[in-house]
Amino acid sequence: MTAGHERIDSVEVRLYKLTTRSHLRVGAGEGSVDISAADNPIIRALVYEVPAGGGEGESKRVPYIPGSSLHGVIRSWVEKALRSGAEPLTIAELKAGLADLKEDEKTTLVNKAKEELRALWGKTYKEDEAGTEELLRDWKVYVAVCDPMSEVDRCERISDREGESRRWKEAWQNAIGRGTRGCKVCRIFGYTGQRGRVKITPAFPTTDKIPVDIITRVAINRLTGAAEEGKLFDMEAIPPGVDFYFFVVLENLSEGEKADFEMGIRALSLQLAAVGAHSTIGFGMVEVERQFTAKIDKAVFQKPVEKKVESILADKQFKRVVPLDESKYPRFFLALASVDSGGKRPDLHGTVEYAV
Repeated sequence: MTAGHERIDSVEVRLYKLTTRSHLRVGAGEGSVDISAADNPIIRALVYEVPAGGGEGESKRVPYIPGSSLHGVIRSWVEKALRSGAEPLTIAELKAGLADLKEDEKTTLVNKAKEELRALWGKTYKEDEAGTEELLRDWKVYVAVCDPMSEVDRCERISDREGESRRWKEAWQNAIGRGTRGCKVCRIFGYTGQRGRVKITPAFPTTDKIPVDIITRVAINRLTGAAEEGKLFDMEAIPPGVDFYFFVVLENLSEGEKADFEMGIRALSLQLAAVGAHSTIGFGMVEVERQFTAKIDKAVFQKPVEKKVESILADKQFKRVVPLDESKYPRFFLALASVDSGGKRPDLHGTVEYAV
C-alpha cells in the first residue's frame, strides 16, 4: 500500500459556497435532449425525494455541478501553480539522474523521451550522445509536479504483473527525487493505480427552482470569420448570482498539502480558473468561500455516531447553517453543517472539532 492510505491519521470535512459570477455551463452530453428543449442542455441530476410523512416519493431533475468538474479544474490549477513556482531540472541534474540508471533503463527512458518530443515538436534527435545532449536541453522535467500527458513523466503505480518491463520508470522517478509515491499533485488528487486523498461532492443550489438562461449562438467559420449560414443553436446556462454548496473531504493531508489544495480554490475565486465550458468567452467565472471546517477524530470509527446523526437531523431544535437539501448530501455531512437553536454545533461524542 502507498503511504497515506493504509491508515487514517487525519480527516477534514469542509463546506464551500460557490457563487456564479458569469454564466456557467456544464453540458449534459449526447442523449440528453429529453430533459430540455434547448439544443445543448446543462447537466441535471435525477434526485428522488420521499415525503417527510412517508408515502410515494417523487423524482425530478436538478441542475448541479458534478464533483468531477470541480476536482478537475482545482487539480489542473494546482499543477499550474506548483509548476510556475518551481524550475525544471537542469541539464546537470538530468544527467545525474540518468547516471543512476542501469544501461538498459537509461536507453529505454531516453528513447521514449525522444519519441515524445519528436511527436510534440516534430524535432528529430540523433541516436547518439549528441542527440541525447540536445534532448536534455529541450526536455522540461519538474520534481514537484509530473506531466500527466507524458508516458515518460506522468505518475503511475507499476503493478507486479508489469514487472521488469516498467522498472525503468520506477528507477527514473527515484533518481530525480520524486519517488514512487507520486509527485506532490498526484499524492493529493490521485494517479493511475492509486486513488487520491481529496473527495469532492457534487455542488447543488439551495433551491431546485434556479433560473436557467437559454442563449442563442451562431457557429463562426474560422476561415472567413463570418457566421455560418443555418448554424444557429440554443444552449442552456446558469446565470450569474446563483449559489451552490459542496463538501470536500481531505484525508491524511499535511498542512503543506492543504495549502497546495487551497491554491486551486484561490484560482477559482480570483476568476483565473473557470468551471465548465466556454471559459474563453467568459463563462464559468465563480467565487468560492469556505463556510466551515470539521476536523474528524479517528475515534469516530469506534463510536455510534450514526444514531447521533439521525437524532440531530430529526430534532427541530437543529437547523442547517445554510439551507442544504437533505436529499442531496450525505447525512453525516448535514449533521456537521447543523447548529442548535442557540447556534451551538452538535456534539458527536467528542469526535469533531469545528473551525469557521
